[in-house]
Amino acid sequence: MDDKMQRELMSKLAELESKHKRRLPPDDIHLRLRRDMDKAQKDSPVISKELFCKAIHLLKEQESIDDEFGRAIQKVGNGHFVFGTENKYREALLMVLKDAINDQYDYIDWWLYEGAPDYKIWNEDESIEWDLTEPEALYDFITTECK
Repeated sequence: MDDKMQRELMSKLAELESKHKRRLPPDDIHLRLRRDMDKAQKDSPVISKELFCKAIHLLKEQESIDDEFGRAIQKVGNGHFVFGTENKYREALLMVLKDAINDQYDYIDWWLYEGAPDYKIWNEDESIEWDLTEPEALYDFITTECK
């Protein structure tokens, strides 16, 4: 959490204390502060757009490397080998990215595995279209439109 958000929460807490004209017990202060911090984190992404996009680019790059390696192994193994299907590092990174920007509808997975070639989505009545070709657009969509 950045310093500005922490200062705002502490200011809010001080305002609550003075409003009630009593000193809150330390446990009560911590509970309220934790609740306010949790709410603030849910309202804003925990990861920057730049870092999110870098991670997405690296995932796509690794996917290409895995595909190339898998094709080479299939040639050697006469088509009986599959590589990279249960990559735990990839799975862990996707879990962190999803949680960091609150991707509750799995748009990151869609973007990585099903979005190509057009990367477009529409609202229910198809009156609004979003072009999510670039990871920056995906980040903006998830952090602003999906709230």
